[in-house]
Amino acid sequence: MSLPKQELPVIIVGGGLGGLSTALALGQQGRPVRLLEQSDEIAPIGYGVQIGPNVMPVLARLGVEDAVRKSAYYPDSLHLLDAGSGETLFQIPLKGQAFEQRFPTPYISIHRVDLHEILLTACRRLANIDLNQATTVTGFSEEGDTVLVHAADGRVITGAALVAADGLRSRLRTQLHPSDTWRETGYSAHRTIVARDKAPQRMRNRRGVTMLTGDGFHVIYYPLRGGSEINIVGVFQVPTAAEPADKAYQDRIAHLIERAVPEVHDVVGVLNLSRRWPIADREPVRGWHRGRMTLLGDSAHATLQSLAQGAGMALEDAVTLGDLMAAHPGEPAAAFAEFERKRFLRTARVVLESRALWPVYHCAGIEAEVRNKQMQDRKAEDYYRCLEWLWTSAIERR
Repeated sequence: MSLPKQELPVIIVGGGLGGLSTALALGQQGRPVRLLEQSDEIAPIGYGVQIGPNVMPVLARLGVEDAVRKSAYYPDSLHLLDAGSGETLFQIPLKGQAFEQRFPTPYISIHRVDLHEILLTACRRLANIDLNQATTVTGFSEEGDTVLVHAADGRVITGAALVAADGLRSRLRTQLHPSDTWRETGYSAHRTIVARDKAPQRMRNRRGVTMLTGDGFHVIYYPLRGGSEINIVGVFQVPTAAEPADKAYQDRIAHLIERAVPEVHDVVGVLNLSRRWPIADREPVRGWHRGRMTLLGDSAHATLQSLAQGAGMALEDAVTLGDLMAAHPGEPAAAFAEFERKRFLRTARVVLESRALWPVYHCAGIEAEVRNKQMQDRKAEDYYRCLEWLWTSAIERR
């Protein structure tokens, strides 16, 4: 706490993709950075993540594009099927001239561990980035031109600025907005990665991102690591009070998929149902920042998975914030105010459009029939046009 003001670090809370990419963006400017992670190890949950074409320019700016491309899988298409009939609702090509003319960078899938390790390795190469594990942050305060970060073990860590990248259940967002909390959907996700040669044949035959959608559930899977592994996610509307091991929980999933096509049963048959992740998002809210503190990533704009952009938005945030802190040297409050102005509407649109898609994916009866007809009437070019706002990069390469 006795460091000279100009040597105080920017403190980042949270060692996920948003926190690491922010540390890297700021560290590459020569700033001292101190990243605080509450876990004993700075490591991600080991499943897949989809990265849209808007994100590769971000990775290029961070100097990790080549490493990410080498670790990525390049899916052929986004393929949505009706889980009850097996009908294709849309199949959006992710390769070829029409895609590449509109989106010059690829759509990829990558193991979250691989992406996290690439960012972590890049951070470790910079002596000015200090990585701290086992530090649980409970709050912050300001004192003059410094920010004081309060840890659960009683320590007070002093910095020049604070970036809260502490996720959906952010304690620091709660300090800014005490009455605000996450919004549960009543759905839970189960995740698994299997070796391709251990997966059912129908799953091995798919080379893109495949999703089957039904009344109260969907399953999605796609290859990773050169196609040698398959990432699988099953999302089900299940009793929130029941544990996965409970018979009622298992019976609910069995009931949801009982009339689904065999491919759904293939997927659920290899899915790990012993651990679940409740699905939630946050209401878009202005007021991400206070003085020398700002929210970033899921703590600012946690979204449902409908557009597969949670990681992408956090990565865009990181480079945008880095640019603005460089443009406002010594004035983090000004940089943070501009950061919210630049990022709020784009991220709020992702949150709200993802939320609007949720019931579309999980409807039944006549609603599902109308949805199917609407989706089947659209061509790939129509989907490209609808996604252009999202998949066109908000970050310029340098």
